[in-house]
Amino acid sequence: MGRQCTVCNHKSLEEINNQLLDNPEYRKIALKFHLSEWALRRHKESHIPKALAKSQEAQEMAQANRLLEDLKTVRRRTEGLLDKAEKAGEIRAWPGFLRELREQIKLMAELEGKLAANPPQVSITLNAEWIELRTRIVTAMDPYPEAKEAMIRAIRGK
Repeated sequence: MGRQCTVCNHKSLEEINNQLLDNPEYRKIALKFHLSEWALRRHKESHIPKALAKSQEAQEMAQANRLLEDLKTVRRRTEGLLDKAEKAGEIRAWPGFLRELREQIKLMAELEGKLAANPPQVSITLNAEWIELRTRIVTAMDPYPEAKEAMIRAIRGK
C-alpha cells in the first residue's frame, strides 16, 4: 500500500485546496501549513482534479434539484390559476393554462430523467453487419432478377 497524501490528511485541507487553486505559490502555502512543496504539487496534480469533478457533479445535481423545485412551484401556481378560472367560468383561459401545464409536465419529466430531451437516434444503414447482411441477401437473389429488384427497392424504401 502506498503512502497517504499528507495534504489530504491535513486538518486545513479545504483552505489548502482553495489556495492551490487561487494562486499556487507553493513555497508560501508550504510554510503556512508546514508541508513540503513537493507534497503540495503531487496533491494538486493527483487529488484536486478528482475533488473538483465531484464538486462540479454535486453543484450540477443541486442546480437540477433547484430547477425541479422551481418548476413544481410554477406548476402548482398554474394549477391554482386554472382552478380559479374554472370556478369563475373563464372558459377562454383554459386552453392556455392547459398548454402551460402540459409543457411544465414535459419539462419536469425531462429533468427527472424519465423522458430524454433529445432521444438517441440509431442508424443501422452504416453498420458493418447490416451492410454485410444486405449484400448477402441481394447476392442470394441473383437467380431471381425480378425478386432481387423488388428487394432492392424495398431496402431503399422506394
